[in-house]
Amino acid sequence: MLRIVMLLNRVKFLVVGLLFLNLAHATPGQPFPAEAWQRKAVGFAIGLYYLKMPGTDPVKASRTLAADKRFALKVVDKLDKTAQSQALLSANFSSNVTKEYAPPSIESLRYFGRGLSQEQALALQKAPRALILGFAHPSQQKTSGLRRAEEFILELAKQEDAIIWDDETREAFTPEAWEKTRLRTWEGGIPDVSKQIVIHAYSNAGRTRAISLGMARFGLPDLVINDTVWSLNRPLGNAINALAQQLVEAGPPDDKGALNLKIAGLRHVGLRKSLSEGILSGGKGEGRLLLLETMAEAGDPDNALAVLSFDSYPGRDATEHQTNFVIALFGTQPDEVVYTKHDAALRAASTHARAQLPGLQKAFVRGFAPGEHLLVKAPFTTRDSGQEWMWIEVTEWNGDQVKGMLRSDPRNVPGLKAGQMVGAKQSELFDYLRVFPDGRTEGNETSKLLK
Repeated sequence: MLRIVMLLNRVKFLVVGLLFLNLAHATPGQPFPAEAWQRKAVGFAIGLYYLKMPGTDPVKASRTLAADKRFALKVVDKLDKTAQSQALLSANFSSNVTKEYAPPSIESLRYFGRGLSQEQALALQKAPRALILGFAHPSQQKTSGLRRAEEFILELAKQEDAIIWDDETREAFTPEAWEKTRLRTWEGGIPDVSKQIVIHAYSNAGRTRAISLGMARFGLPDLVINDTVWSLNRPLGNAINALAQQLVEAGPPDDKGALNLKIAGLRHVGLRKSLSEGILSGGKGEGRLLLLETMAEAGDPDNALAVLSFDSYPGRDATEHQTNFVIALFGTQPDEVVYTKHDAALRAASTHARAQLPGLQKAFVRGFAPGEHLLVKAPFTTRDSGQEWMWIEVTEWNGDQVKGMLRSDPRNVPGLKAGQMVGAKQSELFDYLRVFPDGRTEGNETSKLLK
């Protein structure tokens, strides 16, 4: 269900769209002004790349299709404020694609290509023609207008078997993939918003930042989570999807930015069921959030941004607030706090693991691939002067000093909670666990012996 895309190169492609919001400088930490939630019109852009010379004039074909009573789109040269009262379409044809509307690279298509074969991806690099479509409609039609536009795009793309490029989410689709992902996931008049947006997650100064792309098509701000870690990526990504769905279905937060997220209240049955199946022991399926203004970074979408604040949950730092929110919303699995005497086999496994630490430190400092992360097992002194061995997800590693987020929930160490940022010494570490982007793991041999 969750579609988290790891952003490798924050390259911003040419966006031909229309925003009906004055994107003045944000006031970080403040609730959004009303106009950010109550836009009068919605606009977005879609590109069609033709892998061979089209048999008919694409602009003429788009105008003919726009006149069909199923779509009833008014064709204009440029989208304007008349979209506040009617649905508009603009169509611009490019015969110099490389210069005017460069297609996504082969590397980009590895992550953002939907349904494309290798042959299609290669042909896309040399596409001779492109059609850039702009859609706009009154905000009251934010879902019906989107459905109409997606059906229009599919029919037009099928005429010449064109590749569809979504400027908002920066994804490329075959017509078949577009129909499967974007259209078949609707339930009546309700879209599965998780299939309409993507979430980019990337390392940012040792921490992870996640941001949605695509909420502008609903006339809503895109959603941001700052200062998190990779292990929280999936549950927080699911929280973004749930929040995005609730915003589309039920509307914005209150005038202070406060919102109660309720998975059981989502009207889209498929998404609600998928999210509910991920709730573990102790999870209530509900969580409290604040949606506040935040500053944009290079490569962010041309849209207002709402940062998710978890400060209503206890914690000493951002990751502890986030962890407690995740526990409230989705619950948690039993922790892996270890009490044990170290026998010869265990000590040998630990010695082997510790020998790998210098190389791991070099790899970590050079920079892991997006989605790759490292845990180390460190000792913590208990109230009775014993030791609990717990996992830390590494965010900094300087010399002998390791810092990161505590992954385990202590049983007998006063003042510590899972999610809190803690420190340890490399010389005291017992084991490590390296998690690769594809889910492969390395290390953790001591845990295998303990089991």
